Amino acid sequence: MINLCFGLIIFNFLLFINLKKLAKFVNIFDKPDRKLKLHKVKTPIVGGFIFALNFFIIFFYQIFFLKNFLSLDVKIFHDLELFSLLILIFAYFFLGLYDDKYKLNPLKRLILSILIVLLAIFLNENLLITNLSLSFYKHKIFLNNLSIVFTIFCILILTNSLNFYDGINGQSCFIFIYFFTYLLFKSDFNLFYLTCIVLLLIVMLQNLKNMLFLGDGGVYLMSIILSISLIYEHNIHKSIVFADEIFFLLLLPGLDLLRLTISRSLNKNNPLLGDRQHIHHLFINKFSLLFSNILLLLMSILPLFLFTLLNLNFFIVFFAFLIIYIFSIQYFKSGIKS
Repeated sequence: MINLCFGLIIFNFLLFINLKKLAKFVNIFDKPDRKLKLHKVKTPIVGGFIFALNFFIIFFYQIFFLKNFLSLDVKIFHDLELFSLLILIFAYFFLGLYDDKYKLNPLKRLILSILIVLLAIFLNENLLITNLSLSFYKHKIFLNNLSIVFTIFCILILTNSLNFYDGINGQSCFIFIYFFTYLLFKSDFNLFYLTCIVLLLIVMLQNLKNMLFLGDGGVYLMSIILSISLIYEHNIHKSIVFADEIFFLLLLPGLDLLRLTISRSLNKNNPLLGDRQHIHHLFINKFSLLFSNILLLLMSILPLFLFTLLNLNFFIVFFAFLIIYIFSIQYFKSGIKS
């Protein structure tokens, strides 16, 4: 696996020295509009494409050379399981890539997302969330007939909250590195997660230099890989015992999604259309790019740190973080640019 990591570094080095050619081939650029997009020059949206190429290499290396994927022996996968995972991952990637290029209607994008997840669940029952354990409730909750609806809901919330959360350079890479580091330790150092972290670090360096953007293709791709990983760690490996952990892992982007959806709806605006009221916009208006990213990362880590390492009660952690979040929004909101 060390050879794979070294190979990915060389492969991506070659990609980046030929970034202009890659950008010309993909032909998707993000142009500044002085409203939502404040970068000064058009920037290639090739982060998702780079992620997809790397994932393709990682996936087939694990399948054909290591004979495992997500720490599971390839032999235990039924015939359609690997196929369903590939459909889910690459369908989400191409959905995001199409949105980057043609600006897909948000409602159509939502409907297509639901259909993609439904197809994957139909082919692979291991993607279904059938039960939950909560730290504050001693009985396991069996979802029964609600399993399909709940699974779709969870995947949509995760992917869309992280897509909403992507707004400044480095932000998505920072939080995905945090997510996969969490999974790395939960899974006793699953090398798949390690390669994801290496890849994210490589792409983040270029993103911070404004040489490329991840775009919806990149965020959707990493979000759906994260969704699959969390479900498999919960369903198969049993490394995630309480659903509370996943709740706190995603609390910051989830709260921001909820706040923006409510505020836009109350103001009679489309909740699926962007604005500059995200928490990262509030921070970047006050601080440098690097400090904003560090502050957002620390806020993301805080609830899970309080819950798992300090072993605090679920409700104490949730309401304490909710107060911190609301205070941060109100404190920095006065400085947001219109």
